[in-house]
Amino acid sequence: MQCLDLIIDCQFGSTGKGLIAGYLAKKNRPDTIITAWAPNAGHTFIDDTGRKFVHTMLGNGIVSPNLKRVMIGPGSVIDVHALLAELNACSDLVDKSQIIIHPQAAVVSQRHRDEEAGPMTKIGSTKKGTGAAMIQRIRRNPQDLNTAASEIALTPLADCVVSVDRWFEIMEKEVEYAQIESAQGYSLSMYHGFYPYTTSRDVSTSQTIADCGVPYQLVERALSQVIGTCRTFPIRVANRFDADGKQVGWSGPCYDDQEETSFKAIGQPTELTTVTKLPRRIFTYSKKQIEQAVYVNGVTKMFLNFANYASTPELDRIADHIQSLTDLHWLGWGPTEGDVRRV
Repeated sequence: MQCLDLIIDCQFGSTGKGLIAGYLAKKNRPDTIITAWAPNAGHTFIDDTGRKFVHTMLGNGIVSPNLKRVMIGPGSVIDVHALLAELNACSDLVDKSQIIIHPQAAVVSQRHRDEEAGPMTKIGSTKKGTGAAMIQRIRRNPQDLNTAASEIALTPLADCVVSVDRWFEIMEKEVEYAQIESAQGYSLSMYHGFYPYTTSRDVSTSQTIADCGVPYQLVERALSQVIGTCRTFPIRVANRFDADGKQVGWSGPCYDDQEETSFKAIGQPTELTTVTKLPRRIFTYSKKQIEQAVYVNGVTKMFLNFANYASTPELDRIADHIQSLTDLHWLGWGPTEGDVRRV
């Protein structure tokens, strides 16, 4: 590996990682896309022709004209059916590329979704079985394994699972330019976010690199840029309500220098979450959130999305704050590839 770019969300998710990942993949032409995703988060990219990619398994960097391989790292939680569906829908882009799965990635099944359907009501979980699948792998029961090596053997993806030795050999000798697409957002980190109203793992540059199975020596040599993504008005996933309309789950608090607002208050249509299709919560911009995220994740360039949500003075204020911390390199004014502008 000679060059590595990493994309990470600096807020609560849904900042446009999928958009900037597709945009950069088309321009920079990486040969390898590396992810460690799980089915509890969706990533969207709309290209200039209007083609829409909404993925939970397959990185949006597959639009790279130079794509040779997709690597699904050991920190992944794989939904086999979703991955096969996404590969089929994008066959024109990936048919000539290698799909490489780390043998110790976890696999989500209906068993895990059923487990989360009941007891996860007190937080705003997407209930896709991700945490339960990770817990099964963590238990390390030889009679109840949950790894790609054990669970994918009888699926059409069996030949995609490689040994750990082969994984490192590909990283060292075959990958030239890689793009890593992280999942969810830094402020949802189990280690650094508002626990327990977080996701089920750490979300940071260092953890993403580990989850993607990239050796530290290659990071030292190849890491070129850490691209942070953020919104003018960050969001959190929806709270949970029962059939009678009673709130039974809360997706969590915000930073003390921001407050919850509404889409109506900022004159925008209500957004729905990519995975659950429930109304998102929306908040004002937090300087503290971005300062911490830039510091912890070593962000070298920032993509500020949903610029169209802010008034000109508000956008200028946010842009000036980001520029004081790192290089504000791109603005997003809409949902498509053509809506991304260099600053």
